[in-house]
Amino acid sequence: MPWEWDSGGAAVMAYQQWKRHSPLLYDLLMNHNLVHPSPCFRWGHMLSEESSYIVQRVYYSERGAAPNSIVVANAKIAKPRTSDPTKMDKWDENLPCVFISTLFRINTPQKTEVNKVYTIAQNKNILVAKSDLSTLHLFDITHTTPTNSQNQRPSATLMGHEPEACESNFALDTCSKQPWVLSGDKNGVILLWDIEANIRGGPGPAEVGVLKRFEGHSETVEDVCFKPHSASEFCSVGDDQMLLFWDARAKSTPVQEAPKWCTVDLHCVDWNAAQDDLLVTGDANGATFVFDRRKIKGPNGEASPLHSLHHHEEGVYRVGWLPNSTKHFASGGEDSSLFVWDLSRIGTASADAMQVEGHGSAPPEIICKHSGHRGSVQDLQWNPLLPWVMGSVSEDASWAMGGGTMQIWRPLDLLYRSDGESVAEIEKLQNDMKGALPE
Repeated sequence: MPWEWDSGGAAVMAYQQWKRHSPLLYDLLMNHNLVHPSPCFRWGHMLSEESSYIVQRVYYSERGAAPNSIVVANAKIAKPRTSDPTKMDKWDENLPCVFISTLFRINTPQKTEVNKVYTIAQNKNILVAKSDLSTLHLFDITHTTPTNSQNQRPSATLMGHEPEACESNFALDTCSKQPWVLSGDKNGVILLWDIEANIRGGPGPAEVGVLKRFEGHSETVEDVCFKPHSASEFCSVGDDQMLLFWDARAKSTPVQEAPKWCTVDLHCVDWNAAQDDLLVTGDANGATFVFDRRKIKGPNGEASPLHSLHHHEEGVYRVGWLPNSTKHFASGGEDSSLFVWDLSRIGTASADAMQVEGHGSAPPEIICKHSGHRGSVQDLQWNPLLPWVMGSVSEDASWAMGGGTMQIWRPLDLLYRSDGESVAEIEKLQNDMKGALPE
């Protein structure tokens, strides 16, 4: 249930208990208070590296600020097993994290709220911003500094959506193989742009027209996702409960569709980069579904997910595969929960299931339940540079302080390593402790 401030309430007590236990659950945990909540989070490039940490760029936006802005920040992120566990739970929810520093803010076009900020793989200094406006905007921050950021203007505008078609819409992705941008809207339309001329140095066109328009959804497109390692294929989900597959080389209609299996809105989708036939989706009822595209239909033409996972109590807003893994993904949503799943543990002994505060006994395939957010999880992304590091943001409107929270965290490796490895390490630690005791 959504948070309600009550010092004796079950939700607050569960959060406090989670915080006390965090040194036993995490190898890294950074809590960053946001005065204004953010609907998005995105990792950027690495700026520097030392023996025990890296400094990495992060991006997010502010909702309800005056003026609204895109925030460019730097995060100092500890490498595995270098954090001090005695300080893991010592943060103050009212304060920013000392390891996350705001570099500058960019005022948004027409002071509107930005719903998504994405990076471009082909140019680390180009950002794509999607707001409630019918146009998307590119920002080139190559020469942006704290002194000139307030005067930053978009380097280009992506045209083509109808008026009001993008209000409160989050469907956005960029292609890793070529400089293409995808955006879905409330009219069920998906637009594709080629921004090659805008990222290669020098001024490109101020207005970029649509490369291709795709139609197939009958209601709002909630999410779009390029197929990893492909320059033209992508998928989409929407409020029409459809999962559709597209190819920009083909016609402007879907090349494949999953039989309708869901009776509520589909909110999100992610395509696995290690095995590109695997996808995961999340819906408005709190369920996540894993599909193999090759086996998306059953023997009678019905939808045939590999796994149907039900443990969120409310809608799932975001899903994301762990890079280079075919069995681990994360899901976060309206119930303030963020789960890390291990598909290889499905069907293992129920006695291995852990107790999740407020959720009863979690199934064994949930290897980590991150309980640090006190409001709906708006966005999440695994770090592409440091394995098992997650960035997530929440909107904490129903918490006493309001605002939002950004957290950067890495679960303790004993949670995701094989049982044999974990047991062996625990036994070694026990033996080391015994050996350190006086006779």
